[in-house]
Amino acid sequence: MGKVLMALFLWVGGAALASGDAVSEGLRADLARERRRLATDARVLADTTRRLETALAQLSAAARAVAEGATRSDIGAEEVARREDTLNATEQEARMLLERRRILADRVVERRRSVAVLETELAPRKPDGVTGRWTILLDPGEQKGSFRMALDGTLVTGDYTLEGGYSGSLRGTLINDRLKVERVDSKLGFSTVYYGRIARDGRTIAGTWESTTFGTGGPGAGRWSAIREENAADENP
Repeated sequence: MGKVLMALFLWVGGAALASGDAVSEGLRADLARERRRLATDARVLADTTRRLETALAQLSAAARAVAEGATRSDIGAEEVARREDTLNATEQEARMLLERRRILADRVVERRRSVAVLETELAPRKPDGVTGRWTILLDPGEQKGSFRMALDGTLVTGDYTLEGGYSGSLRGTLINDRLKVERVDSKLGFSTVYYGRIARDGRTIAGTWESTTFGTGGPGAGRWSAIREENAADENP
């Protein structure tokens, strides 16, 4: 039976890992496609911009030609009309290129945003300093347990279990590397406040604790420490 359960555990773990790898491969493929599309759109935008610059120069020259024809007595009406037709055609070309350039510029912006989002999704995620599962040791008494915490801004929430059948919720704050967590026990209510400092590597916490309940026969204060459990940094309560 034990071998069956172990095999099932390994199969489930392998399936989850394969699923995660498939998602990552899909994201990398999407990123590669989006980068290729961005490069293509950027090249077309540059070409369209050059064509627009040429069309605007031609439009300016055509406008000057019409103005010149209108003021010179040696240029006939038919020539002025022809120059006006040329001006209109050049104006239409410039308008078309302006609109095409605007569409391409908007597309390039959206492509860059998509690339940034995909790159963020694929970037390794670092622990935020608190989020995850921690193995806890309380002194005096060497009481062991587990804290599971999550950080939202500066607010910390979570739950815990301790030797002796204690369990409940956690609430607190994290300011820089200073942690304050209140323990609300399922039987005792608000029972303890933990003060701690997170190590630079984000793997350990050390500090003091104070009891808010009296007359229980236990110590009223002490020290505590925590070690982050591996592969639990991104786990949410």
